[in-house]
Amino acid sequence: MNGYKSYMERQNLSAETHTRLLYLQAERKAFPHRWAGFAAMAACAALIVGVGIWGLRGTPGTVPNGSQSLTEPVVREPEIPSDRSENNAGAADNYSFIVSGPSDTGKRMFPMVPSIDYPETANSLSADAARIYMPGSFWVDLEKADIQTIFWGPEGKPEAEHFKMEQGDLPWMLFWDGYEVRGSAWYDGQGKLVEATIWGELDQNSFTLRLSPGSVPFDCVVNPDRTVSDVLGVPVSGWSQVYDRDGDGQDDFICTSEFTTENGIGVRFENCNSTMQAEYRDNGDMTLGGAQVFNTLLVRQALTAGLYLDHLSTAETIPAWREETFDSLEQARLESGFTFYLPEEAPAGYGEFSGHLSYQEDTSNTLWVRWSKAGTYDDVEVAVYLDGYASYALVDPDQPESYDERLYEIPWCDSVPEEYRETVDCPAFRAEDMSPDIVEARCHEKDTGGLTFRFEVLHPDGTLVSYHCDGLSAQQVWALVSPTLQ
Repeated sequence: MNGYKSYMERQNLSAETHTRLLYLQAERKAFPHRWAGFAAMAACAALIVGVGIWGLRGTPGTVPNGSQSLTEPVVREPEIPSDRSENNAGAADNYSFIVSGPSDTGKRMFPMVPSIDYPETANSLSADAARIYMPGSFWVDLEKADIQTIFWGPEGKPEAEHFKMEQGDLPWMLFWDGYEVRGSAWYDGQGKLVEATIWGELDQNSFTLRLSPGSVPFDCVVNPDRTVSDVLGVPVSGWSQVYDRDGDGQDDFICTSEFTTENGIGVRFENCNSTMQAEYRDNGDMTLGGAQVFNTLLVRQALTAGLYLDHLSTAETIPAWREETFDSLEQARLESGFTFYLPEEAPAGYGEFSGHLSYQEDTSNTLWVRWSKAGTYDDVEVAVYLDGYASYALVDPDQPESYDERLYEIPWCDSVPEEYRETVDCPAFRAEDMSPDIVEARCHEKDTGGLTFRFEVLHPDGTLVSYHCDGLSAQQVWALVSPTLQ
């Protein structure tokens, strides 16, 4: 195990992989941290490429110079109110709301739910990561009316012909009362809907509803143990898991359904825990039974009342985007705005070159170049982030404990204090603070031999330059950085 931890300690995200995960950063920009954690593709992408032990860095954001504590990671995310009083409902932003039920909940009767089998199972990883990144794709926040239309269609909330059929913010048979709900629509570069997602959270309970036109939403996790049940003539796959998902020392009860509606909308609904308790469940846990009932209620609603995505099928506006690949450093250096921050020539001994530009309006403006040394596992990669579209963990050179790798033993997960884990993984230094000594502090030996360096430089104009260099000496890395500090 120690050997494994040591190996994983040395794995890091390249800028290429970072570019392919930009859509996750955009999603984190739109949604709170906990909801963003339910993005299944984040987990599978991390596992497929061997992401390091510290995980993905946070939300892209611009931080004014001098406005933050130097030893704290710079991550900007929307504030979510802790007080769930009526006055604060939906106060987080214009796109989340706390679901209110009918005015007289005592008149509701619990509906008959279909029988769906949810066997406990363990997931395995699929190697199919083809849709982890889609060039030009973007997200649009859903308004409350958008989410309501998904369930009620263009006609809107039905009038209650009987007091027991009175509706709240959403169909009461979902039993989402009290959940804070929000959603997003994911579009491809041509503005065509790829997937709509709705998140909900209530205390320790949460759910994710993913909807895709024409097919079940893509997932990189395959599950051979799922069971198919017939619900109103529609095959519904179900499975469940019990484990400590959030690391709080308590088991979480996770239940998932997957099916396609009659009008061709693919559905995957996953809920974690539930306010419901199943009074009767043969040879099982009542809490898990409650999670299964909560899941089944969504299936029932979707197959009896329908789901609708026509109002989201095409984006109203498409943000400008551009993707370019480069066959040489000379081509990359022709890109205005990036030239000054790129090396003037390839590192000695490194031959194979690749480069990529990724631009999307209000989201990213990034160019990276990489060289590989034949017959080795050594790469030198430089990524330039313009316009403030990158996160970074800024450190103070006078606090070496926040960045100096020489102070800690590998595996870092055992030796680095929690408050410094992000900065020790990949710190950012102001350009005026950079020095050969800092470069020396950012290296350790690789398992495959030689040294590896990883750090970022924040320039006065807000440009962030990331360096990930294998097989070079500290002097060679400094030679890459120093010309850009003028």
